[in-house]
Amino acid sequence: MKLYKKLFSYMPEKKINGILSLIFTAFGCFIQFYAYYLIWQILFNVFTQGNSLNIKSSVSIVLLLFIGQAVLYIIGTWMSHLAAFSLETRLREKGIKNLVNASNTFFDTHQSGEVRKIIDNNVEQTHMSVAHLIPDHTAAIITPILLLILVFNIDLYLGIFFVIIVLISMFLLYKMSGEKDFTIAYMKKSDELNGQAVEYVRGLPVVKIFNAPLIGFKKLYRTINDYRDMVYEYSMSCRLTFVSFQWVLNIFIITPIFIAIYMVKNGADPYLWSAKILFFTLFMGLFFSDLMKIMYVGLYNVEANTAVDNLESLFDEMKDNAITYGNDEFIENYSIEFKNVSFSYDKKTKVIDNLSFKLDQGKVYALVGPSGGGKSTIAKLISALYPIDSGEILIGNKNIYSYKRETLMDNIGMVYQNPKLFQGISIFENVKLAKKDSSEKEVYDALKLAKCDQFIDRFEDGYDSIIGASGVNLSGGEIQRVSIARIFLKDPKVIILDEASAAADPENEYELQQAFKSLMEGKTVIMIAHRLSSIRGVDEILVVEDGNIIERGSHDYLMEKEARYKQFVDLYDEANQWRIS
Repeated sequence: MKLYKKLFSYMPEKKINGILSLIFTAFGCFIQFYAYYLIWQILFNVFTQGNSLNIKSSVSIVLLLFIGQAVLYIIGTWMSHLAAFSLETRLREKGIKNLVNASNTFFDTHQSGEVRKIIDNNVEQTHMSVAHLIPDHTAAIITPILLLILVFNIDLYLGIFFVIIVLISMFLLYKMSGEKDFTIAYMKKSDELNGQAVEYVRGLPVVKIFNAPLIGFKKLYRTINDYRDMVYEYSMSCRLTFVSFQWVLNIFIITPIFIAIYMVKNGADPYLWSAKILFFTLFMGLFFSDLMKIMYVGLYNVEANTAVDNLESLFDEMKDNAITYGNDEFIENYSIEFKNVSFSYDKKTKVIDNLSFKLDQGKVYALVGPSGGGKSTIAKLISALYPIDSGEILIGNKNIYSYKRETLMDNIGMVYQNPKLFQGISIFENVKLAKKDSSEKEVYDALKLAKCDQFIDRFEDGYDSIIGASGVNLSGGEIQRVSIARIFLKDPKVIILDEASAAADPENEYELQQAFKSLMEGKTVIMIAHRLSSIRGVDEILVVEDGNIIERGSHDYLMEKEARYKQFVDLYDEANQWRIS
């Protein structure tokens, strides 16, 4: 009941379906019980009184009762399936809602394949617990009780024997169904296996094109072996119990015959005991079927509980990283300030610790420094897509999270090293997403400024070409140019460029830099560039190392200091002199 209370909290309006499923299934069990009672009456009359006059009508009634029980079970199962499909929908909707509101930190620490499989697999597990276990739960509880009543009504000794059968069978089923800890570990390993498989398949193009090392495959191979070993170990642990269960069940079917022989030898009616043994053998099939339901009830209960716990744990992780935005719509100016900001991706290792600096409105800044020093992290924090651990980030002298999310998205534009395009829609539509109310001319002008016209002639449908497996595939440089076109169309007040022209060849890079100049006028711009030659004309350079700004100033000023920045420039110039001999 605790499980069902938790599940129906996601779909309270479907509680009536669960109740109706229970009622129809229970009513079907009573009808089935009455059918077996009539079978006993038929056997009793035939064997002890030789009366077969009314057997045809009795058999017809029994047949109708079994048909009625089947119909009621189908209706009950239909009701529970309606609730189960609603539950699946609600859980997936909640997953999507939480994904939309989750911060980028969540996506940095969770593989997309892993998240997708956790949601899909666990939602399917909850479906089983509602769609099938509500009627099966009902049948598993009511049927053995009714069978016991019927058997005790027929014969006291058979009733006692049947109680022994029930107790031993339940014990063996409990040993076969596995411990809760195993089921939880099994589901966790299954989620891990599915996630690794999805990530491996997604990475196949990289392996095939660039002959990349098969690190992902090795990880998948190890996961498959671990999963195999776990399942094999569990199967071997159940073999003795399973064989004992089969052996005991067969013994129980035969044993009443010896009870009958003993009773007849001691003066009991042989015809009556023939009827009893035949009836006992008939309903043992029903009891065996019910035992299987009981076993799966226990298994699916644990799976459903674990599935809900997994989903709620994932949802909690999404909520923990979610950002709460304010209601301010007006940004007074576009200066940016960090006040004692600390940030970590995993809440453990600080990437930035107690960082403070200010960027004035309308100036162009460049962040330089070694890889892993915190440049991209600072840029991401300015985008307001990541929650900070402590401190404060200001834009226009207000906390950045006091603004509406839409306001920040409209006024902050980003181009990162590995931009993403939406598959299944055209190149034109991918760019127009940046500003939905823009005209066709504005979109085409933005594409032209980003130098997309230099590769578009390769495609028969031009800018209307669909991106993805059913359309065209773009190279890394082409994807970057389309993402740059979004920035030209959006024309934001704050621009973040993380190696925005890295994928362009020298001629196109020069043209892009010229286009960027007109875009950057009057804007607050933060550039991350490893080509130091492209940032010499910026207003100020910030040298970032170990999450701190160790130097800042113009190119000329920093070169005169002969400190860290000058070392980078000297190394860069030296590397440019390298030649293959």
